[in-house]
Amino acid sequence: MVARGYPHRVDALLGRATQSWPDRPAVVFGDLSWTWGEVSDRASRLAGALATLGVARGDRVALWATNRPEFVEFFFGVPILGAIACPFDFWWTWGDVAAGLAQIRPKVLIVGSVQREAMLAAGARHHEAGVEHLLCLDDPDGTASYPAALASARPVTQSVPVETTDPATILFTSGSTGRSKGAVHTHGGLTAAAVTMAIELGLGTDERTLHFLPLFSSCLEHLLPFTLVAATHVVMPHFDPPAVWDAVRDARITHFDAVPTTLRRLLEVAPAAVPETLRMISYASERMPDPLITALIERMPAVRFIQFYGMIEHLCLTVLPAGDQLRKIGTVGRPMLGAELDLLPAADGSAGTGEIIARSPSLFAGYWEDPTATAQVMRDGWMRTGDLGAFDADGFLRLEGRVKEMIKTGGLTVIPAEVEAALVAHPGVADAAVVGMPDERWGEAVHAFVIPAPGTTISPDELKAFCHERLAGYKRPKVIHVVSTLPRTGIGKIARRVIREQLLASSGGT
Repeated sequence: MVARGYPHRVDALLGRATQSWPDRPAVVFGDLSWTWGEVSDRASRLAGALATLGVARGDRVALWATNRPEFVEFFFGVPILGAIACPFDFWWTWGDVAAGLAQIRPKVLIVGSVQREAMLAAGARHHEAGVEHLLCLDDPDGTASYPAALASARPVTQSVPVETTDPATILFTSGSTGRSKGAVHTHGGLTAAAVTMAIELGLGTDERTLHFLPLFSSCLEHLLPFTLVAATHVVMPHFDPPAVWDAVRDARITHFDAVPTTLRRLLEVAPAAVPETLRMISYASERMPDPLITALIERMPAVRFIQFYGMIEHLCLTVLPAGDQLRKIGTVGRPMLGAELDLLPAADGSAGTGEIIARSPSLFAGYWEDPTATAQVMRDGWMRTGDLGAFDADGFLRLEGRVKEMIKTGGLTVIPAEVEAALVAHPGVADAAVVGMPDERWGEAVHAFVIPAPGTTISPDELKAFCHERLAGYKRPKVIHVVSTLPRTGIGKIARRVIREQLLASSGGT
């Protein structure tokens, strides 16, 4: 008997798109364009090439490259064999990659030319890192040629059987609290995320989505649902604001996903007339500053803005629909379909605020071969997110910061996000980050780092006076640093741990 249909496995999303719309454009990258039929053939050939190299069910295959069209066939081709797709952060150094390889021990590592040069510059050899085979995306003729491997491979036409609980991909955390960990996502969890996101976004069958955020990370939340509806994926190698608007116009983009940082830069160079094809912008990653979302909606009233809250370990948690963007400004929405959220009591006894715990079908299966780290965040099927939050009377969630980033000053608790919100309310502030630094008198002192808005000049004294009107005395920054940039993680979140470490190093650790 040959079963027909689309089981709950990641590569079935590609199968559905291919059978329904084989000739529709699937992936566009510059002048290159592949249909869904062509992507399906490439994914099947990739599976065949990997099988020739000995890859089987449960083996890991890693990819270290910037955004490029092969990401699509990688995410859907590796699972055909029941193997696990493991994308690496393209900003990683070779030292970071070596640590990731040691964690997951992939049988094959696929790299871009820049990444291969980084390996050679470090004097690294893939065999020394425990990797059996290396394939280079930009090597057309050599023994490690990815294009040649695909061209000579026999397509795999029958997927290796898997269970919905089998791993499909490993996504690495940003390392904002220490060493990056590999978060395991299953076939069932990712297909559930695809369906949920497609529903919440209200996707049609004529979507054209633009990818400029890193595809190695949780941008996977959009690669999957847009593939479910056979959308066209227009891929950019990196984020460049003017080039984004050119792509929106030229490729008739209907949607793109962003983070507040990229949206601020896009707003600064937005064209006089935003292309009419653009009907939706989704965003996530960090709290959206109230002045920014207000300005975006005023500038682009015809575009639906939709906010999501999730993380590498838990892709789909809450959604703030377009109609609630201003009505419920400052929140991240209510739980998505299938998601349950609750709050653990705050350590300081603060009423209404606590650590967010969550569970849903898209919850990860744990950290790869790290039961200790998994046990630290999982309790009876619920995940401790490490985020502080509070629900309003209508059930909308407001994020209050990270548990580990709370500042204790004079026995009182300061939430960095609250201070940052006060600072960015100043018209001369484009962005802000707040951290706690050791202080002999208070235990910790509030330090703020601010980026001036374009064309403006601000002084610490001016900002301190501004905060005096908006924050209680113990919450006001004791020191304000005016800077040109802030360190960020791969998906755009402010890396407060890095800021604190840099400040400690510059002050001699005091």
